[in-house]
Amino acid sequence: MEVCGEAAGRYPSNYNAWSHRIWVLQHLAKLDVKVLLDELSSTKHWASMHVSDHSGFHYRQFLLKSLINQTVKDSSVLEQNPLKSEPALLPKDEEAAASAEEPRIKIPHLLEEEVEFSTDLIDSYPGHETLWCHRRHVFYLQHHLSGRFPHNVAQLSPADSPGGTSSDLHHNPAGPHTAQAMEVDGLSDSSKQGYSQETKRLKRTPAPDSLGLEMEHRFIDQVLSTCRNVEQARFANAYRKWLDTLSQ
Repeated sequence: MEVCGEAAGRYPSNYNAWSHRIWVLQHLAKLDVKVLLDELSSTKHWASMHVSDHSGFHYRQFLLKSLINQTVKDSSVLEQNPLKSEPALLPKDEEAAASAEEPRIKIPHLLEEEVEFSTDLIDSYPGHETLWCHRRHVFYLQHHLSGRFPHNVAQLSPADSPGGTSSDLHHNPAGPHTAQAMEVDGLSDSSKQGYSQETKRLKRTPAPDSLGLEMEHRFIDQVLSTCRNVEQARFANAYRKWLDTLSQ
């Protein structure tokens, strides 16, 4: 993990470094919940210092999706195995059991924190498309989790890799609600490729609830009313356009 972090710091949007970090989580850490939570926390500062690093933010999306999948998996296990009478534990046994328990995952709270994190970064570092793409993903996950999408959240693939070369985040039958990819006209060809691969995941999404859309539109209005950065305004308007396609 240290090698991955050092390599990611030396070379911007280091696809190989972040892909290997994901591999380590999957095959060595076995997507352990505590490790996932630690990674989400420990990479927050790194992300705030590398606001144009597309691969780094995709890694945070991978962590969130993996935590969601783990939550769904744990819930299904509980449903299949109703509470049974358990032998009484001695005080020391209780302490040992408590220390061995995996931390409880509060996914809605984690996603709310990520939205706040996104807001702070967009306000502090205007004109970075990576931040707007990340916000779109968090918005999607937030409403997918809350049950406003008619698909099982377990369909989110934790195997997605930073460059978007693995399976899509979500596939939805073609319908009237087809979202458009964010504009990336100002980016180099290599950057365009990375962003286009990433935003293909969200080209087809059912309409989320009106309250969530309203809050996002308020955020966009606030950004546009105060920003003087041309790129920031372009990205905000592109995000608004994408949101509008969801409510059609």
